[in-house]
Amino acid sequence: MQHQKRTSQKQKKSKVQKSPITSSFNTKYAFVNLSTPQVNTEVKDLDRLKDDWIPFGADNLFPQYLAELKRQSSTHRSVLAQKTTFTTGGGFLTDNEQLMDFISDVNANGESLKDCFKKLADDYFTYGNAYLEGVIYDGGVNFYHKDASTARLSKNKKHVYFHPDWSNQRKFKEKTQRIPIYPNVANSRFIIHYKDYESTFSFYGLPDYVAALEHIAIDFEIGKFNHTAFKNGFSPSAIVTVNGDFGEAEAEKFVETAKDTLTGSGNNSKILFLVKNGDDSRGTDVQIINNKEDGDFLDLQKLTDQNIITAHRWQPALSGIVSSGKMNNTGSEIRIAYDLAMSTVIRDTTNILLDPIKRVIANEMAIDTEDLTVAYEPPISFLSDIDPKQVLTINEQRAMLNKDLPDIEDGELLLSDRQTIRVERQNTEV
Repeated sequence: MQHQKRTSQKQKKSKVQKSPITSSFNTKYAFVNLSTPQVNTEVKDLDRLKDDWIPFGADNLFPQYLAELKRQSSTHRSVLAQKTTFTTGGGFLTDNEQLMDFISDVNANGESLKDCFKKLADDYFTYGNAYLEGVIYDGGVNFYHKDASTARLSKNKKHVYFHPDWSNQRKFKEKTQRIPIYPNVANSRFIIHYKDYESTFSFYGLPDYVAALEHIAIDFEIGKFNHTAFKNGFSPSAIVTVNGDFGEAEAEKFVETAKDTLTGSGNNSKILFLVKNGDDSRGTDVQIINNKEDGDFLDLQKLTDQNIITAHRWQPALSGIVSSGKMNNTGSEIRIAYDLAMSTVIRDTTNILLDPIKRVIANEMAIDTEDLTVAYEPPISFLSDIDPKQVLTINEQRAMLNKDLPDIEDGELLLSDRQTIRVERQNTEV
């Protein structure tokens, strides 16, 4: 009985394995599971864990999956890059000269605080977690960004484990680093752990877009499908079947000719002629092919983009998707979208990332960080709304047209002022 159970289990297991199948034409193919990993909850029974660190995902490789997903979806990657850029802004502002000197060079690699902050923001939006390492030295502290995909939390939440390859962590345990979380310090080192709040998750955060993982995967599959369709697409507009004799050598030559003619760029929508052997009373048969997949995929792409952007809590106008009939020459839709993104995503994330850094600088270096802020840079300025004739003198406008144009006598006036003076002068002469 036990032997039968073991046999049935092996059979079930074999059904989900990815095994190649060979057809009668010696062509190998396989069925691949493309479903996204499920991260419904964290491990609750910590006593059952053999290791001191908490796995992130069922296979402990969920961050690695998110990193791969970022490299595959163009819409997803674009939104992440925009969120990171807006959060980082143009750098930091402060009136404290001592603080300004420090943030311009925060580690031995010559990186500025902006450099580290940008990497933190990118990780926070990508993984829902970010890690900043601090190294205390006599009179100061250095900051180093740590790749969030290499980090795992300890059971007691007081340490972070880092490994360059978690799929082989047990094989190369000597590469594992264990660093305490601030305010704890060991060997002058500590870690600041940032995590986005998620209900039922006490160790790790989850990114905003976690509900759209399937749509992000679909975005990649659509691009791969279109690329494959252009390279190998066999899409004639009609198939004409004609009765006639067809030798084996001629048939093979016909197949090669058809492949060369109907696949590759520029060869779609041609007519395919087939010659059949034997008698057939039907004579010539014409079959018209109507392929509607292109339209279906366009609709699917729009739906996918919309769901990805919505899951990110982002604005379509900032992603280059502008609503029909709403865009005008002042760019008001983009400005409104930017203000919404700033109030709902950017400023809140900036405070989450910057406040712990300010506390560490104040505690470890005794530097006042109260006025340290990010200098935000909107994507569109108001220059397009300004009439140059109202703000630039005549000579300044001439210089913009051609820097070699000479100044005129009353060119230091605004055009409107000169016109007013001339009108008054004419009235005086009258």
